[in-house]
Amino acid sequence: MFISIVFPVADFRSLHPQLAGRLWKPRWGEHDPQAHFARGFGSIQTRTKSGVGFVGENYYADCENLVRYPAQTFVSPLVDKKRPILSYPIYRRFYFDGQMSGRFEFGFRLNEASIDEIAMMANVKKTEVHYDPIVVVKELLSKAVDVHVPDTRRLHLDFKKISNALRDSYLLSSTKNDSLNKYDIESVGSNYVDVGRPFVFLRSGKETPTLTVRDKRSLLSEDFEMFGARSGVQGRRIDTVILQSPSSTKHETDKERLARLTYTQLRALSSAHSFYVQQVDRKKLTGASPLEPAIASMLERLQNLAPLDDDTYDASICKAMSEIVKNSDIDPSRLAEEIKNRFRPRWYRKLVPGFLQFLDKKADVAIEAAASTATKHALTGGL
Repeated sequence: MFISIVFPVADFRSLHPQLAGRLWKPRWGEHDPQAHFARGFGSIQTRTKSGVGFVGENYYADCENLVRYPAQTFVSPLVDKKRPILSYPIYRRFYFDGQMSGRFEFGFRLNEASIDEIAMMANVKKTEVHYDPIVVVKELLSKAVDVHVPDTRRLHLDFKKISNALRDSYLLSSTKNDSLNKYDIESVGSNYVDVGRPFVFLRSGKETPTLTVRDKRSLLSEDFEMFGARSGVQGRRIDTVILQSPSSTKHETDKERLARLTYTQLRALSSAHSFYVQQVDRKKLTGASPLEPAIASMLERLQNLAPLDDDTYDASICKAMSEIVKNSDIDPSRLAEEIKNRFRPRWYRKLVPGFLQFLDKKADVAIEAAASTATKHALTGGL
């Protein structure tokens, strides 16, 4: 069982006259980052699996210096059994598209030896075993971790509560040294930068059959099932995406990886869009938005994705991904128009003051609809 805890990042310092002291290097989003280390985070690494076609996926910064937690921790995912299973970290990463959207991502895996032992014992006893994915998400989000903020602060917080600490750390890491005294990170952060609350992506393989999740919202039904759910840790928002795979726990298929990356990118992009609109409404931001070129860049990269030589399956995947451009619900011109409208007074603002809050509540529905449409066309070639 694989679990990824994702914190979306939005950075609109490009709208500040002096970029609020933002560093030019690493050159996030470009082919060459022109740097080997991100201050306070760790070394910059090239992806071992191709991220071509997805903006900001070709390299990342390790975050082992930033967020620290035990190499071994336990969760209790088995239904009706008090059998803890070891979970261990497999990566801590920061991605950014170089424009305004990125994410912190923390990956975990449940111990395969324990899973195999449980399956063997169940087979011997002729009993069924089910895993509760919501329990796994709840327990991991509630684990205490240490955030080593680059200004020497050491914060001991539950995983679900580290958004502000990650925001401060990102600002300190990406601001010029001679600008740190000029631009207060609290005010710059509250106006231009946001690290949202986490969402969790959980993949369960054939060795970890899962309990039926209540109140789930289907995202995709192909060779595997993918749906949204609520952990209950963060209120009634959709904060968990579960992918149930018929494949091995140890092997994520190309189709599954495509669905995961597509959904993650769309959700991070939508989070940045939501933050921008919110800040404009609060009169914290003005000026042209980088949202349109960022979205257009993502779609262009998808459209121009080149397959591997002499690989017919990869060619079919690339062709399918190109269909996202033709059929995606993400329309740069529509988003740009929505942003422009925020600069003009609207009658419904006075008549319906809770209108924007209502839109926020609908955000997860919109994100999931876009992700469902995109991944469906990507995996079926638009059929």
